[in-house]
Amino acid sequence: MIKRKHIPFIASLIIVIGCYFYTGNDLQERAKNNFKQFNASNLDDELIGIDYYAKGIKIIFADKEFVLHPITDSLNEYTIFEGVAEKGDYIIKKPFQKILIVKKKTGKEYRYNFREF
Repeated sequence: MIKRKHIPFIASLIIVIGCYFYTGNDLQERAKNNFKQFNASNLDDELIGIDYYAKGIKIIFADKEFVLHPITDSLNEYTIFEGVAEKGDYIIKKPFQKILIVKKKTGKEYRYNFREF
């Protein structure tokens, strides 16, 4: 038998677990929507900024912004996207292309795969 003094604790625990699963599903759905928008985009524009966003990276252009989850691997010589991309670089990606190109001001190019949702 459950004692009366334990009922508020159990009810609180159930509410916390419910909120955890609800927000987790919401974040996953938001990540899917961000990926769909980014994946369908045609990018050939100058980067004006980058920022962290929900375990991903937000790339900011003059008139639009996208969220992606770049992968560090041998394709880009194991360089981290946030350490390479900076204001003034060009980001190039065709719609539904699996590789994003960061073209530095110096002319050097880095290629990045990104996580798909």
